[in-house]
Amino acid sequence: MHHYYKNWQESRLDQAISEFKRVVDHCPSGHPGRSAALSNLAMAKFISCQVREAYLDLDEPISLFREALDLRPHDHPDRPCTLINLSIALLARFRGRGHITLADADDAEELLRGVLAICPADSHAYKAAVLNNLIAALNIRFERQGRVQDLEESIQRGRVLSLSCPNEPVIINNLASALWTRFSQRGDGNDLDEAIQHFRVAQQLTPAGHPHRSALLNNLASALWTRFSQRGDGNDLDEAIQHHRAALQLRPAGHPDRSSLLNNLATALSRRFEQRSDGSDLHEAIQHFRVALQLTPEGHPDRSPSLNNLANALSMRFEQRGDGNDLDEAIQLASTAAEQSLAHPTHLRAHVTLAEIHLARWRSQHTTQDLDDAMDHYRVAAQCAPAGLLQRLQSSLQWVKDAEEHQHTSALDAYTLSLQLLDSHISATTSVSSRHQARKHFPSDLAVDAASCALRQGDVCRAVELLEQGRALHWTQIARFRTSLDNFRSRDPLAEVLVKRFQDLSAMLNRPAQTPFDEGRSVTTIEAEAQRYRDLVEQWNKVVEEIRKFEGFSRFLLTPLFADLREAAREGPIIILISSRFSCDAIIVLHRRSPVHLPLQITPEELHDLVVKHLEIIHDGHGDFDAFEDVMGELWEKVIHPVVHAMKKVAHKGSRIWWCPTSLFTALPLHSAGEYKRGSQVLSKLFVSSYTPSLLPLIKARTYPKTTPDIKFAAIGQAAPSFASCKPLYHVDQEVEEIEKLLPKPPVLFTKLTSSKSTKKQALRTLQDHQWFHLSCHGNQDLEEPFKSHFAMRDGPLSLLDIIDADISGHEFGFLSACETAMGDLSSPDEVIHLAAGLQFMGVK
Repeated sequence: MHHYYKNWQESRLDQAISEFKRVVDHCPSGHPGRSAALSNLAMAKFISCQVREAYLDLDEPISLFREALDLRPHDHPDRPCTLINLSIALLARFRGRGHITLADADDAEELLRGVLAICPADSHAYKAAVLNNLIAALNIRFERQGRVQDLEESIQRGRVLSLSCPNEPVIINNLASALWTRFSQRGDGNDLDEAIQHFRVAQQLTPAGHPHRSALLNNLASALWTRFSQRGDGNDLDEAIQHHRAALQLRPAGHPDRSSLLNNLATALSRRFEQRSDGSDLHEAIQHFRVALQLTPEGHPDRSPSLNNLANALSMRFEQRGDGNDLDEAIQLASTAAEQSLAHPTHLRAHVTLAEIHLARWRSQHTTQDLDDAMDHYRVAAQCAPAGLLQRLQSSLQWVKDAEEHQHTSALDAYTLSLQLLDSHISATTSVSSRHQARKHFPSDLAVDAASCALRQGDVCRAVELLEQGRALHWTQIARFRTSLDNFRSRDPLAEVLVKRFQDLSAMLNRPAQTPFDEGRSVTTIEAEAQRYRDLVEQWNKVVEEIRKFEGFSRFLLTPLFADLREAAREGPIIILISSRFSCDAIIVLHRRSPVHLPLQITPEELHDLVVKHLEIIHDGHGDFDAFEDVMGELWEKVIHPVVHAMKKVAHKGSRIWWCPTSLFTALPLHSAGEYKRGSQVLSKLFVSSYTPSLLPLIKARTYPKTTPDIKFAAIGQAAPSFASCKPLYHVDQEVEEIEKLLPKPPVLFTKLTSSKSTKKQALRTLQDHQWFHLSCHGNQDLEEPFKSHFAMRDGPLSLLDIIDADISGHEFGFLSACETAMGDLSSPDEVIHLAAGLQFMGVK
């Protein structure tokens, strides 16, 4: 074996196997050296199977390892080593023949955990070997069974192990593979960047001629290709193709891995063809795909992906050349791929390919059936559970895009499923800040476009439901863990138990997790917290499912139906203003009547220009009132006046109305609209305007009962915070004093915090204890981390996260005498993450 490790010649390995067999023959049953002889022969045979990719022959070394293990009792010094070797062999068999040996990974994991428990504390190398193989067991079991806990544990242990073994390429490669896998599940670009970094290190540590070099090159190339697909950097794609070619050269004809390497190289080449339209890339890709398919016979785990890859490439060539034979063959291949992958992620990819092929034929022949078939295939892909939430969401968004582009009737179904999947995807993210970052990867206008689609199909009620479902996702997630179940608790003893469990889990989930950017926290700690969060979410979901089984609670925490949402208009009409890519519309929600849909005459482009004018006036700082009046006049003419005209039938002059703006409408002061220059109509003289970020917080705030006849009112002022470099505010303390003079005693119980006393801690405690409050201070909207937007107190920021963590449910009134409290972020206006929205969503009426 020493000679084999020196030059990797297989003849030396065969010679070693012959010698070990002879030793076993000379150590009959009962011989003290038999266990060692069996173990040596097993290891040599195992290495031979690995080198030759002879997975079917792995039964023999596994049997030999088991026999050796039986001869080594629990106190035998070599028993742990034998356990490790047996585990490695089981993992290899699982990896090579996982479709028929699912128990191997579980057995290997159990053996390795047992060894880990008895490892001496000072045996670092020994412990590293056990950990590395345990990580491998967790990784490959996740690949086959999808247990998220396995993946998370693998990454946590891999980080620790790579730090103690920085020069071991296999260890570093395992960590990189796990990070890459997690990226494919969640789409976090940081995971992908880190995976590529580790793959590079592993490849650099592996010398030429090493049996693992091809696999490491392939891993690095595939990760680079993935990053190119995400970010479009052609350098990543060129480097990926370079490494794929190098890996393929190390796997000559007859090697079991050659088909997968051919597929990988061909996929990268076809992608480069899409980017640069070089026909030679596509021609080479199709050649490689055909050879790869020939190398994956029926029953091979890679056959379905190979069929799908070739189908994709032929569809591309049809688009380039118009040869119908290419398209017919592509449909046949992709259909076969779909049939052979019913419980596998490839099933999703096959149906997406079929959708794209039918669309290609529709563009050529304009046959309605092709368009219908394409949308049906998108539907199946988006509902393919084995593929995971991220891929399903991406497929549903592609369905939305193509259904809208071709004006297909399935567009509304596509939007509905996309919003459901987006909600589920975001809910699996740990902290409020990380949810905000995750949301940025998907279209910010999805909800308003969905509502526009419903309006175009004549379903006004559905439009309102979709807006409520798809907007303010972050607040929806938070609200789920703040739900009262007093009415449910009294049902029966089981209900009482469920309520307690629900409240306990909700309380744990409701604590704002620290952001990934907090200093002094290790990556391992962050990931352990993330896994704990996901476990809690899974438990919470199960409790919610149990609650929904009770009569009257079937829609507990589900998106409300319009019949429920109209309750928001109990005290006055609510006008939802919708700005989508397709149109601008208004919906007047009434309590006991059908909602009114008003198509607005302003176009999305005109609305954008109006917002730009308004923002320029604000930021100019010179008070150009003429320009401001022009903007307000145009807003009145094209948006507000048509609404006011319709409102005459349902609301009397001077009554209170609520505006619920979406998208670009959130940047305009709707209450200020009017024809100022002509001195005629001004909105503020016709109605009392209020705002609500969505309908649910208005409903929720009104459900909290008034707890006391007394009015507890607090005025909090801070003129010059010491922690921030901002200009002092004038007359803040005088403002607080004047408020006290204006309020009658009783029934008002008044508390004041002037600048000398309004620390962050004291201000938060005062807010919690007083249902009426007035804040006079600096406000700051943090566009990078909007949940860190804050009111500036004396010794630090009172942030939106602090307000979320506080209990201000049932508060009656809040007056914000501060800047930037409702500014929001125009890059994601429908998430309405600002200070005023935070107070409203947390319960302030």
